Amino acid sequence: MNQLKLFVVLIVPTIFLFQSCAQGPASAKSAEMNMDSVKAKIVALESAYAVASNAKNVDGVAVYYAADAQSMANDEPTRTGMDAIKAGIKKDMEGDTTGTSISFVTTGVWAAGNYATETGNSITKDKAGKVVNTGKYMTLFELRDGKYIAIRDMWNRDAPKGTPMQ
Repeated sequence: MNQLKLFVVLIVPTIFLFQSCAQGPASAKSAEMNMDSVKAKIVALESAYAVASNAKNVDGVAVYYAADAQSMANDEPTRTGMDAIKAGIKKDMEGDTTGTSISFVTTGVWAAGNYATETGNSITKDKAGKVVNTGKYMTLFELRDGKYIAIRDMWNRDAPKGTPMQ
C-alpha cells in the first residue's frame, strides 16, 4: 500500500508535469502573429498622428497615447500622464509659428504578445514643401481593448530646430 501511495503522490504528478512541458507554454500554441497586420495598424496610427498634428488638433494627437503613457520629447523632461502629454503637444503646436507640416516613415516594427515596438523617421517641411528638419523616434505600444496604444515614446531632431537641411 505504501508503494501505491508513493506512486500516486510522486510519480503521477511528475508524469503530468513532463507532459505539459513537452507541449510547451499555452502562448506557443496560439496563432502566429501577423506582422504585416501589426505594421499596418502602427502605420495607420502614425498617419492619424500626423494629420492631427498638422491640423493643430491637440486631442487628435493625444488619442495616440494611453492615459498612463510617458513621452520622452526632445530637449525636456519626460512627459508623464495625459495632462503632461497634452500640455507638451500644445506647447509644440504653439511653438510652430511658420506653419510646418510633419510626416512619419516607419522603418521597423517588432511585436510579441501584447506589445509592439516601432522605429521611424520624421520629416518636417515648411509651407513651400522644403524639408526644414528630420528626426527619429521609437514607440512602445501595448494592445489594449483590441487596439494598439502608445505607452512609451522617445524622439529627437537630427538638427537644431529651424536649421535648414541640405
